Amino acid sequence: MVETLKKKDIKSYINFIKETFDYEASIDMVEKLMRKHKILVIKDNSNIIASVVVEEHIEYIKNEKYYHLSYLGVLKEYRKNGYASKLLEKVEEMVKENKINYIEITSGNQRLSALDFYKNKNFKVKDTSVFVKLY
Repeated sequence: MVETLKKKDIKSYINFIKETFDYEASIDMVEKLMRKHKILVIKDNSNIIASVVVEEHIEYIKNEKYYHLSYLGVLKEYRKNGYASKLLEKVEEMVKENKINYIEITSGNQRLSALDFYKNKNFKVKDTSVFVKLY
């Protein structure tokens, strides 16, 4: 069952982020994230096994609302069981409820299974380049 991350599950979410993305997250960072965005999770008992962060944005010139998805992941031992699909189904329900125009997600080109997954879910590759300036 897909649910929104609750305060009592923050430690499990931090473990999930470490295992899935090899990032160190803090309680403070997750609490800030929870205040600004929706974090959808799937749990096995009390352990988070899959999650996605849903950020709502507005494209002001075109007057369109969209969701940017980040940190969509499933623990290795739970992959290939439809959990990422369940998360996207919930996001698509939210799209209809909130009159969202589109969803975007970014992924590294080396993540071939993720790219195939998104294409199979009818995401189209946007012809763009991402520029980053680090400080």
